Amino acid sequence: MNFISNQNIYLGMSNKKDGPMKSSLENRLLFFENQNLDNKIIVSAGLVHENRVIIIDDINKSQSILDCDAVITNQSKYLLTITVADCLPIYFYDKNKKVVALAHAGWRGVASKIVEEVINTFINHYDSNLNDIEIFIGPHIKDCHFEVKNDVSSQFKISDSTIRDGKTYINLSKIVKDQLLQLNINNDNISISDECTYCLSNKYFSYRRDKPQELETMIAYIGLK
Repeated sequence: MNFISNQNIYLGMSNKKDGPMKSSLENRLLFFENQNLDNKIIVSAGLVHENRVIIIDDINKSQSILDCDAVITNQSKYLLTITVADCLPIYFYDKNKKVVALAHAGWRGVASKIVEEVINTFINHYDSNLNDIEIFIGPHIKDCHFEVKNDVSSQFKISDSTIRDGKTYINLSKIVKDQLLQLNINNDNISISDECTYCLSNKYFSYRRDKPQELETMIAYIGLK
């Protein structure tokens, strides 16, 4: 799942076969060992379904950062991670300034424009040029299955909804792409996975599909080489 032509970063996401990641430290450690990334300081966003971005620059051991849904760094010693089970993993890379970021976006994060907060951090903290920032939206629940009620659909424009058989569905990745384009990100710098976590039951966990008593997730990661 590499979307960036520049080979200066690590990027990927676990599959169902790697086991649930949020509840199992053992699974996470084994997964990163298999990726030859166990020498990195692994920093995870704690996930609160909001839009807070944390700059990672002075952490000396692997840990989870509470009260945030996005992490960003320009240091190669870190591997940035989030867990997902239908929500959007959004990867960012500034190929000139050598900065990476990773955001977790459910519908609340999308509605609160978490991608705008990440892009603003690139600009304000790292002096990034918008033309240098590449973005990839990884596997997530697509509008084929993301059915919502009015409390969710009312957070977005009517044009962001599709009605089928009297039910309302939302395309979150399209909304995120529109947000990025409004921020003047180059269209050619935005890529979206065509994989739906709900549809691919043999490959991905899906909270909407499985409704597990204990949340089962994949883990997404990005880091500089």
